[in-house]
Formats: sequence, C-alpha cells, structure tokens
Amino acid sequence: MRHAPDAPAAVSASLVVVVIAVVVVSLAGCSRADDAISTDATTPITTAAFESTTTPRTPVMTVPTASTTASPATMTTTTTAPTTTTTTTAPTTTSTTTSTTTTTAPTATRTPTTVTVTAAPPPPAAAVLDALALPFDADVEIGRSVEGRPITVMRRGTASGTAVLVIGVIHGNEADGVAVIDRLAVEPVPDGVELWLVRSMNPDGQAIGDRQNAHLVDLNRNFPAQWGPLGEVGFWQYAGPSPASEPETQAIVALGTAIVPDLVFWYHQDLFRLSPGSGREGEARVRYAELTGLPIVEVTGGTYTGTAAQWAQTVRPDDGFSITVELGETLTAEQAAAHARAVLVVATELF
Repeated sequence: MRHAPDAPAAVSASLVVVVIAVVVVSLAGCSRADDAISTDATTPITTAAFESTTTPRTPVMTVPTASTTASPATMTTTTTAPTTTTTTTAPTTTSTTTSTTTTTAPTATRTPTTVTVTAAPPPPAAAVLDALALPFDADVEIGRSVEGRPITVMRRGTASGTAVLVIGVIHGNEADGVAVIDRLAVEPVPDGVELWLVRSMNPDGQAIGDRQNAHLVDLNRNFPAQWGPLGEVGFWQYAGPSPASEPETQAIVALGTAIVPDLVFWYHQDLFRLSPGSGREGEARVRYAELTGLPIVEVTGGTYTGTAAQWAQTVRPDDGFSITVELGETLTAEQAAAHARAVLVVATELF
C-alpha cells in the first residue's frame, strides 16, 4: 500500500483553495470601498459652505482702549491614513482615506471701551476760525477728519450778503450731494448772496461708502445741541462719547459759529423728500420742492438728538432756518443743476 505519498498532494490542493478564497474576499472588499468613495464624492454640497461673513469695520481710535480679549484662532487638524496597496493577478487598486476634523473655540466677546468725557462748550469761533478773512473762490481747509483727510470750504458771492451754508455729505454712504456743491461752485451767484460750500464733512466715511466716520460715530447725532447718549460703537446712530467729540463736527461747528448762516442746507439720501415746515421755513420748503420735484413728506425712522439741523437752529439769526434735503437713490446732472438753482432761488426770494 503506497498511499502515504498522496497526503502532501492533498494538503497542497487545500492551500490553493484557501488562497483563492482570500483573494476573492479581498477583491470584494476593495470593490465596496471604491463604491463608498464614489458615493461620498457625489453627495451634494450645500451652499451654506460658501456663505461669507462680513467682517465688521474696525474703528480708528485715538483714545486708549481697555483690555481686549482676542478670539482664539480656529484650529484645523488633518489626519491622512497610510496608503495601502494590494497587488493580485487583477489590476492594482490603490485606496487612500483622508479625514479632517475642525475644532472652533468659542468666540470671545470684546469688552467695550468706556470713555468718560466732561463736555465743555466749544471755544468761540473767532479763536478757531476767522471766516470773514477767508479768500473767495478757493477751497480752504477748515479741519481734518479722524484719518487726516482735509475738510474744506469754498466761499463765493457777495461779502456779508445772505450767508448760505451748504453741506454736500454728512453720511459717507449718501454722497450725491457733492454734485450739487460742484454745480454751485460754478453757477453765477446772485448779488447779495454769500455761499459757503462744504463738499463733505465726512471724507473718511465717504472714502469707503460708510455712514459713520472713522470712529464709527454718526456725525448727524454728534452736534452740541439736544445731544444725548445714543447707542455704542457698532450702532448705526451711535452719537459718540460726548457732544461734538469728533473733529469733523468741530470743524463745522467752528465754521457755522463764525459765519452765522441765515440758511443752511444738508444733503442726505435716499428717501426722496422734504419734511414739511411752518411759516417762512415752510414756504421755503414748498418752493424748493416745486423747483426740484421732491414731495413734502415727513422724515421718520430714527432717534433725532444732536442732529446737524438742531444745532443750526442755535447759531442762525432769528429769521434764519435749516433745510434737510433727502435726495433719491441716484442723482442725474440735470437734477443736480435743479437743486443748485433751488438753493439760489430760496436764498434770494425769501431773504
């Protein structure tokens, strides 16, 4: 009996069967892994992943700031598993799995800076600005903005005539009034009218199309008449830490106190209207509306303390007044010319 030699052959046959089975299982596993990767790759990506966050504008500060806790940085950890390569008689399949874990620390809150200011009345204009000594038909610097941009005035017309102060921009994102000033700078001025033209009292805000100045103060809430604390840094009507705390406001206060304007125009956007008035002021508003096509409609929607118009009432003569003009969203050259003519007509017909 010579059966012993057949045993090794049987063992070899069994090993071949086991190897084939292992290869089949491996190929099946690779196929499932590829299917999983393919499915993940086709999963729709939501638009939320691409939404942007607008970074708040950082104010330019001239006062020392209190301690500020910075937000911890976002930490991103990327882990890449080792690449595994399996080779069989079938084509080579390479699979790489990458996982990303993102950990975001809680955002720290910034402690607001508290500034205590004892408000003092502005100094007499004569000590700050001798307006009557300024030349005619030239841009003269009367102050600087927070960021050092010049604030200028142009004097035109008849010396010591009806003083008309016109401010083209007070909110930096409402700048179409500049076109009215530019037109008034070249229009013939009627006899007996003295124009004082300020293209912009907020050149920093105008430079980036922002309502406030570089301290994030709403200059139309910062004037030293009926001023009150209003909001804080970041609020759209933030009135500043004290009356006339901003250099831009101080420049206009000095100018207005020096020239004592009979009539003041302030240009805004984009409500397209004039508020109604009474007496001679009401007549002036109606006349201006007739010449420009603006409707007479009440302006509402804010808290009105420390406004430029309220301050203007304190420096004008008893029979003078101030008009806030709300332009529309856009202003054509023809409309700018109509507004310029309306300024001159009101100055001559009602004074």
